[in-house]
Amino acid sequence: MSNDDNHGSSSCPSKFTSLYIANLDAQVSEEMLILMFSDFGKIRRSVLAKDFRGESRGFAFIVFENADSARQAMLHMNGRLIGQKILYVERTPKVEEGRDI
Repeated sequence: MSNDDNHGSSSCPSKFTSLYIANLDAQVSEEMLILMFSDFGKIRRSVLAKDFRGESRGFAFIVFENADSARQAMLHMNGRLIGQKILYVERTPKVEEGRDI
């Protein structure tokens, strides 16, 4: 079983700071996203994926300044109804192992 399969388990504490947000309502702007998630801590970076017309593709990435903020945001925002859709929020795996974002 890979580590990806136990995302609900607390057996291995993580220091992740980056979140993947999926199933975003098309009406949610990057500014709205930042407002919703900034309640949990300082955001270092955010990216709302857009298509060639500049319209939302329904997912985004947010990087917090610290791991506790990211963890709290994931716990409180995952499964929350925003607009007409229920958010899916999970940690984003590090692209480069050993590098802190």
